[in-house]
Amino acid sequence: MDTSSAAYDYDFIVAGAGAAGRSFVYHLLQSPLRNSRVLLLDKEYKTADDRTWSFWETGEGPFEEIVHHRWPVLWFYNGDFARKMEIAPFAYKMILAADYYRYTNEAFAKAPRVEQQIANIQTIRNTDTGVVVETEAGDISARWCINSTARPKIDKSKVNYLDQHFRGWFIKTAQPAFDPDQAVMMDFRTPQEGEFRFLYVLPTSTTEALVEVAIFSNQHLSGAGYDRIIRNYLGEHWPQLDDYTITRTEAGNIPMTDYEFPLFDNHIINVGMSGGDTRASTGYTFIYIHRRMERIINGLIKYQDPRVGDDFGIRRHRFYDSVMLHVLEKDDYPGALLFQKLFQRNSPQRLLRFLNGETSVLEELRLMSTTPVATF
Repeated sequence: MDTSSAAYDYDFIVAGAGAAGRSFVYHLLQSPLRNSRVLLLDKEYKTADDRTWSFWETGEGPFEEIVHHRWPVLWFYNGDFARKMEIAPFAYKMILAADYYRYTNEAFAKAPRVEQQIANIQTIRNTDTGVVVETEAGDISARWCINSTARPKIDKSKVNYLDQHFRGWFIKTAQPAFDPDQAVMMDFRTPQEGEFRFLYVLPTSTTEALVEVAIFSNQHLSGAGYDRIIRNYLGEHWPQLDDYTITRTEAGNIPMTDYEFPLFDNHIINVGMSGGDTRASTGYTFIYIHRRMERIINGLIKYQDPRVGDDFGIRRHRFYDSVMLHVLEKDDYPGALLFQKLFQRNSPQRLLRFLNGETSVLEELRLMSTTPVATF
């Protein structure tokens, strides 16, 4: 860091200790900037198993040690159509929040210049050369703030917008019922009710699995409403699960929109959902957060500046997301049938690369030709 950093309490204040904030600190510690003074602020000390992150990648990622489970085979279902997909060189992976919090907390505890503090953040404001974060315990200054707490109010009438709201059951069966090498990535065999709904089943052993319903709409259900969908789905499509218990549940909401989130405001760098790191067409966030942190830290190393914009490839995929989100929100084409065509007419590797933002323009043109071109 530059020598002027001595004028601040810290080089970086990280506002919010969720996936994005922790990712920044973790990646920073793996870089030449590992001796930076860092304060991680949150209203609570995170340890709870409050969510899961699922994603796919080739090879080993930065959190390979804590991957809870991985699947080499995925299934897609819609009506009478079913496809079994061997996805190598990809693997579909799951990380549990409790493992992620523990692993990063242990890494932070070994770094003498990284501090964690429990505090309610009141405001974050720019100064001429840095930032000041105001908390009930006092003001703290830094050269930069990595911020995942700000959620701008979005005028939904001016953008494409859908909530992805979900609820999942972690179930345990009395007898072996699952193949732990095979996961159901998308199953549309549930009444769509004029929306875009699917379930996924992620077995972690022969007797344990996460079964979750995801709904893309702006009308949320009661807890009992989501539970009814899961129960009916299991009863109709997994009749062998005649004896199971729900060991715990998870629920949440992911805003999916083509609203242009500000990546930074002077010395405040917005990350996570607040920085537009959620894939607008699918809701996947975890892998995109880590790529963004790598770009930010590369900017710091090369230019001493984390204000890194999106390159052409990222902007191109944001455009694709906007188009797909528009089709889904306006119900211009049945979402279940759209994804069936994508899974039916493309190799799983091409489709996974596309959904990960890793395809070439030529691959994207080939994939687009398998969709209802006139609608898009």
